[in-house]
Amino acid sequence: MPKKLTIVSAVSLVLLIGVIALAVKLSEKKTPSGVPARISVYDKNAGTIFTPTYEDFLAGCVEGLLIKGVDFEPEALKAIAAAENTRIKYFLKIKSGFENLGADLSVNEYIPYSPKEPSEAAKAAAKDALKLELTFDGEPFNAPICKISTGRTDDCPPYSPSIGLPCDVDAPYYSGSTAATVEEVSAALGGTNMAFDGTEWFHDPVYGDNGTLLFIAFGNEKISGETLRTALGLRSTAISTEYTEDKFMFRCQGWGDNRGMSVYAANYLAQHGKTAEEILDIFYPDAKLKAAK
Repeated sequence: MPKKLTIVSAVSLVLLIGVIALAVKLSEKKTPSGVPARISVYDKNAGTIFTPTYEDFLAGCVEGLLIKGVDFEPEALKAIAAAENTRIKYFLKIKSGFENLGADLSVNEYIPYSPKEPSEAAKAAAKDALKLELTFDGEPFNAPICKISTGRTDDCPPYSPSIGLPCDVDAPYYSGSTAATVEEVSAALGGTNMAFDGTEWFHDPVYGDNGTLLFIAFGNEKISGETLRTALGLRSTAISTEYTEDKFMFRCQGWGDNRGMSVYAANYLAQHGKTAEEILDIFYPDAKLKAAK
């Protein structure tokens, strides 16, 4: 009897090894762009990890970059998908399991995955983007993307130069504002113990040529526009501040960090006859774009 149990155990072990080997083989299956066919993604807001196919995830990220009420051209969607594909590949390469709770990636500002069902156009763009390789010095890079620029993007060397985009000034949602109480501002910026006497905490702002806030004094401290944007969840770094009616009012222009490709401008260029390849060359002139084998 013990002998039979040993035989059964050995067979079970062989089957288990076979199942594991098959699972590893399936997980190693690659898309045409050289990434896993399926990835794991940590959603910080939901506190969960999900495992979409790479193509479905890319389509969801394209959807997350689009602007409500704008009818996007196919060539613009293809350019957006190619740039986002490049960013995702970059983050896969430098991934940290600790930061992502063991997952390959985390949904964040740079990977703005939309959980709603992507449009058929976004799915088609993601499928096309899998066949493209956008690289800098032979490697995928963190291709900067914003939804709407201030009218001219900030210089982002070595990937993307400053580009004038007057079309963005007329974009839907170009301007927006956010109100915050004294307590909310205090908590967001580190729980400062500064007494509030009815005057502004924020003063002496320093702006770049393109309208983005470089630095601003907060009491006796000096913080960057990016720090302020991140801490308060503001829509852009082109920020003006005002204290009125017992609240701080933060007014913003543009949408995003004002670097790289503006998805609104990409669509404007596509509407005027530019192909996806031409759009990518405008925003990332030193990157190499080729069809994946």
